[in-house]
Amino acid sequence: MEGKKQDKKIAGVVKTMSEIPAEEVKSHEGFLARTLLELSKKDVLIKLTRVGPGGRGPVPPHSHPDGHLFIVLEGTLGLEMDGHLHRVENGSCAEVPPGSTHQLRCIGEKEIKFLAIKWI
Repeated sequence: MEGKKQDKKIAGVVKTMSEIPAEEVKSHEGFLARTLLELSKKDVLIKLTRVGPGGRGPVPPHSHPDGHLFIVLEGTLGLEMDGHLHRVENGSCAEVPPGSTHQLRCIGEKEIKFLAIKWI
């Protein structure tokens, strides 16, 4: 299993929430949870972000030693990562591994809202 986690972090991932397996929560009745990202012993920052049409950043695309997870709540996020543009639709998430060159942009005519989770 550890090998699979390592491969995923190197390649980055864009997926819908339904693709992440739901599991019963111990000591809870009727609770199902999807683990979006597991970070043990990491400093974590979570931001609710809004971007209007035509917004993008940072300019130019950049990389750093931090990892990111973006969870799209409304709209469509354009994620350019290592030279490839990915559409991250409402209800989907994308992981940007540490060291990946990336830039975000608003795709479409409506504002997007997403959670940006950063870990060190």
